Amino acid sequence: MDIKQFRERYSKRSADLRRVHQCSELVKLEEIQGVRVLSRAPAQDVCFSEPRQSREERDINTYLWVIDDCGIPYIIERGLATLNGSLPKHTNLTGGGDAYIGGEMWFGSSICIFVSGGSGRYPPLCEGHLHDAVGVFESYGYQVTSLGWDTNNQKANRVYRGF
Repeated sequence: MDIKQFRERYSKRSADLRRVHQCSELVKLEEIQGVRVLSRAPAQDVCFSEPRQSREERDINTYLWVIDDCGIPYIIERGLATLNGSLPKHTNLTGGGDAYIGGEMWFGSSICIFVSGGSGRYPPLCEGHLHDAVGVFESYGYQVTSLGWDTNNQKANRVYRGF
């Protein structure tokens, strides 16, 4: 599924702002703060890693992403972009505006990525929503491993279970 088809199938929605703790979480970060827009594979100038395999592990080189009207903006979570000492949030990619979906991403290589729907602000609505978002990444030429969907809790998995 390409990004145009994804946008036609799903509606944009407002961010879930119940967990916003600071006004800085609604400030739109720009390229100078590390925001990039995903382009066709291979990815350039990214840090490689794999997603954590348990909640106890620390995330390394985790990127936040959303699908919005601009494409797929993304930013490394523990990089240069801190506002008042806090880590960037998905809403920093949209300025608190609307998006279709959001999650986390890890670059296993310049062409292989791991994708989750782990976003408290723009989570996938169902398993199909996440599956179709993975299809968008594949349409950009990436080999994608999805962290999948937790059918017991009806939400995206946030740790890699090595499927």
